[in-house]
Amino acid sequence: MILNWAKREVALFLAGSHTTIPTYFMIGSGSGTAAATQTALLGAFDRQEVTATNGSTLYKVKWTGDWNSVELSGTILREFGVTESGIGTTGSMWSRTALPGVTFDGTNELRVEETWEVY
Repeated sequence: MILNWAKREVALFLAGSHTTIPTYFMIGSGSGTAAATQTALLGAFDRQEVTATNGSTLYKVKWTGDWNSVELSGTILREFGVTESGIGTTGSMWSRTALPGVTFDGTNELRVEETWEVY
């Protein structure tokens, strides 16, 4: 879900008064339905730079983030989203996706892809 924070940032960008874009993925263990009014993950535990950004499809942008098995070992993933800044696991979220818990046992890697379509 694209959060209200993202809508505000896009409006500022279009007005020429802001140049910040999402450059990080965050993952977390917080559970619960995503709401547009949220500004953070509920239980953030890791943040990575976006591995790839693709805007080659008209009206769409796709962000990709990757985590290796060592980083994820022993974690339960329940949420993810893109963010622009922050230190560690802080920063205002542009999006949040909630999902059923996925447990990582040290043998799994993770690739998250998030695509937004502008219309």
